[in-house]
Amino acid sequence: MKIIFDSNVWQIVTLPSDFPSEPLIDDFIKINQAIIDKKIEPFLSETIFTIEAIRKVERQDFFSSTSAKITTDEKDTGNGGISLNLTVGPNEKDAIDFEERPILKKYFDEAVRLGFNIARLPRIGGLVNPEVDAVRYKQEESSLSTYLDKVFEVGRKIEDAGAGITQIEEIGKQYGNPVWFKGLKRAPESDRKKIAKAAAEWADGDSVAISIALGCDYFCTRDQAKGAGSKSVLSATNLAWLDADYGFKTILPEDLAKLV
Repeated sequence: MKIIFDSNVWQIVTLPSDFPSEPLIDDFIKINQAIIDKKIEPFLSETIFTIEAIRKVERQDFFSSTSAKITTDEKDTGNGGISLNLTVGPNEKDAIDFEERPILKKYFDEAVRLGFNIARLPRIGGLVNPEVDAVRYKQEESSLSTYLDKVFEVGRKIEDAGAGITQIEEIGKQYGNPVWFKGLKRAPESDRKKIAKAAAEWADGDSVAISIALGCDYFCTRDQAKGAGSKSVLSATNLAWLDADYGFKTILPEDLAKLV
């Protein structure tokens, strides 16, 4: 089985011995063993180590100060003309690292050792954790092309539904700047929690798109989208069309344990 694990379960799956008070610890031990036995091919979304690695209270300040890195390359075409190549990518100053996140680093290292694959939904100027990027899930050119087509297709549909990255974009744009992250600078202090929550929804939306594009059997999560409203990508309304259109299904850890 191909399973992608949400941010609220992956650490317990990775090192169940660290969570002795977990009421369903036997189920997590069983899932961990299934990964060791190659019964489960485990995946994680890179957002766990980028968007979600930013502390909630710092997300407004972080995203409002981000900027893409733009590089140009001029070449003489030899016939009196000049060609100009423009490259847009992540800015090194916005890179996420493990320096102030030793606990996250601990579980990341163990997940890699266990054989977790870490996949991403690439965005222009998107956030990068260099250490994670170095071991990111690699695909052959043909399968990568198929994956990118599908992950962007699903990502767009999620955004059209008002979920995923759309929510944080809308917050930024309502403050008078079409570039959403610049608009966040004008957002009042009272919006700080809303922005943090919208960033988490962005991570959820990308994770769902990644799961579908990879062809995962299940998205293992404890997130029931309670209190998140109908715009959450994991709301009942969105789960219904995601299942109908793509066969996307969530599963609780205790139910996954029964399957292995």
